This record gives sequence, structure tokens and C-alpha cells, in this order.
Amino acid sequence: MVGVVLVFLVCFGVGLTAAANWLPALATGRVGGMAFVTVCVLLGAALGMVGLHTYSLISELRHATLGISEPDILAAILRDILLDAGTLLGLAGIVYLLAPPGEEGQATDRPIDDGP
Repeated sequence: MVGVVLVFLVCFGVGLTAAANWLPALATGRVGGMAFVTVCVLLGAALGMVGLHTYSLISELRHATLGISEPDILAAILRDILLDAGTLLGLAGIVYLLAPPGEEGQATDRPIDDGP
């Protein structure tokens, strides 16, 4: 049980960090900030779901019974990965596309002042 939680938290953290670093900027303010956080959390959750399903795939294949073949197990879990992670990725894409865009051409950081 600890392994499942650890896999989810690591995958969620990696997805959240990757989305926060590489996602193009949205508008500043409450709406843009909330949309950015929502998209990052949804992308992290999607990667967490992929990690959980991969963990369950490895566990199922390790303890496969004689009645179920390995290709059937693989097909069922791949379908679950696509359904669960795809839904979260789709929601993240919808939120990102509906969010107000960041302003083009404006610097995100203040220039360094060399003095008077």
C-alpha cells in the first residue's frame, strides 16, 4: 500500500513540476493564476494516474493467474490508462484554452538596474 501512494506522489510531483516549468504563461491576476494552478494540478494528476496504472500492470503481470492471458491484462490496463489519463489531459487542455492568454511582448521579469 505504501508503494502505491509513493508511486502516485512521485508521478504527481513530476507532472506538476514539469507543467509549471514548461507551460506557457497565462494572464496575471486571479483568473489566470487559478487557471494555471488548475492546469498544473490536472496534468500532475494525469501523470499520477499513468503511474498508478503502470504499477498495477506490473503487479498484475507478476501475479497473473492461469485463466487470464498476459495480452488481455495489458490491453485492459492500457484501456484504463487511456480513459483515466486522457480524461484528465482533456480537461487540462480545455481549462488552458479557455483561460485568458498571457500578454505577448512584455517581459516577465524586471530588468536588472545597473544603478544611476
